[in-house]
Amino acid sequence: MEKAFFSELDGFFAADDLTFDGFNFNSEDFSDKQRMVNPIFKAIGYPSKIFYENIRKYVSGYTKAGGVVLDSCAGSGSTGIAALLEGRKTILIDNSPLAINMEYNLLNYVDLKKLEKTYKSCVAKLSPIINDIYYTKMSDGSDGVADVIIASNVYTCPACGEEIVLYKNETGKRSKYKCSSCGQIINIAQQAIKDLQIDKRRPVEVKIVPLSRKGGRETRAITDQDKVVWEEKYNKYNNLYGDLWAPSEQIVYNRCYPRVGGWPGFPIHSPVSALFPKGNLLALKILNNYIENEIEDVDIRAFMKFIFTETLFRTSSRLFTGSGIKNVYHIPPVGKEQNVLTVFARKYRDITKAKSYLQDQVDLKNNAKNIRIIQTDAKKISVPDNSVDYVFIDPPYGGMVPYAELNLFYSAWLHEKEDLKGEIIIPMDFEKKDGYVEKWGAYIEAAFGEAVRTLKPGGHFTVAFHSTFSNIWNELKDIMTRRLGLEFVNIVENERGTTFHTNHINDTNPVSAFITYRKPRNGEKTEQQVKKGNIFEELPESYWNKERSFREVQSEIIVIANELNYEIPSEKEILNWLKCNCETDGERFNKR
Repeated sequence: MEKAFFSELDGFFAADDLTFDGFNFNSEDFSDKQRMVNPIFKAIGYPSKIFYENIRKYVSGYTKAGGVVLDSCAGSGSTGIAALLEGRKTILIDNSPLAINMEYNLLNYVDLKKLEKTYKSCVAKLSPIINDIYYTKMSDGSDGVADVIIASNVYTCPACGEEIVLYKNETGKRSKYKCSSCGQIINIAQQAIKDLQIDKRRPVEVKIVPLSRKGGRETRAITDQDKVVWEEKYNKYNNLYGDLWAPSEQIVYNRCYPRVGGWPGFPIHSPVSALFPKGNLLALKILNNYIENEIEDVDIRAFMKFIFTETLFRTSSRLFTGSGIKNVYHIPPVGKEQNVLTVFARKYRDITKAKSYLQDQVDLKNNAKNIRIIQTDAKKISVPDNSVDYVFIDPPYGGMVPYAELNLFYSAWLHEKEDLKGEIIIPMDFEKKDGYVEKWGAYIEAAFGEAVRTLKPGGHFTVAFHSTFSNIWNELKDIMTRRLGLEFVNIVENERGTTFHTNHINDTNPVSAFITYRKPRNGEKTEQQVKKGNIFEELPESYWNKERSFREVQSEIIVIANELNYEIPSEKEILNWLKCNCETDGERFNKR
């Protein structure tokens, strides 16, 4: 069922044609290297989000002031931010409740002074309880709070019978660890070694903060007394607060990354709650209950819950000792478990900084009239025909990112369910399954067809796209130009280093790109014929002034194929041409 936020679409659209054709670009302008000094980008985590400053260039180049910009796969809301910063209106559509919650809280006005007061009251009331869950002693006997706990799987050495604690016994090779007693190397991926596991995620090291907040932190080995105290504290507070709500939603079995046994590190049918250490889960339940039931202001409560959801990943068991991987569910054999209040405080600081930064640039308090956020399926939207001035969409790229599957980890805490059946994805092993490219294409054609329907004649439509597979690229090209009848305008390479996007010279993936099309005006015709001939002959001699990696050549071929309307050759076809026509050291190519 469709859900609308802010207000309905009545009266939203201008009668004037606010489309524009003034886009100019320099390919160097589309790197996102500045993203990590941008407070908005840094504060918000979402799969494959685009740096909104790049989208602004398109919004200003393809619309006039006051124009309406549509994104029907809106994700974290980057298109909406870009549109508002350029003085345009925005319609953001997504089927994920997590995405909608993120978009709403980023763009809804929040009184930051009232937020700060609410946050301080929350921490003042909860910190004596939650910090006591993590209570421990410093080496000098003073009171402290566990800030980070390192947990490790433990095995029996098959050679000497002693324990092998994986932490600090890494060999640098995947799955291989060394016995500190006899030097035996074990491979924990082997079933014979799996059978020798004697402990899972044993706490082995702790970083402690003084409870008085005076003096320095310390790191030490965890003692038996620590475990006794933590168990006593957990039992005490679990008796008081254990009945508070936590989600029972189950993690979905690995649809896009097929693997025998499901996700690594935990049983297939585990609930979301099972991905948290038990002490952290208890602390999260206490914090969530306070936010949902003790904060009266609707906007402040929603924003505090938004900060809470951004806290979840970093307080889960999904972290390695350094960072974590968000594109899979994985409880690693060695990882860190972070204090819930520490993470919540850090996320509060970063997200409110981002919110302040945005509200300094955009008058969100009086801008609700320019924002529409709709939760619905992109394949059937309620936006009127020929009403939108520009469309920018970053769609799912086949099975690269299982958005709903990953998002349910957070949406479950919002009391919401993800639409797993209506999602525009296909499994990662699609090349082995007949009809899956066509299935994905049918989804994309339906979603993009709806966007084209809403676009004014003469308006532009930009797709942010990335795929390793030539048949996916060819399907997209066919959808846009032949089936939907759009006119190709340009393709701009985008060096992206964001989550799920790494596009560097020696990377394993080809180009990420912004591809722009134009909706013909009445009576106009577009050229649909795929060009015949040898696409490799289109590579200019100057291109070979330096050695090229395979992915560089593949990326250039994809760009040329879009610009000149060629069929995109497969990886095998490109590699065969390179072997026949180039000198190579196995990694780099130079034309003979």
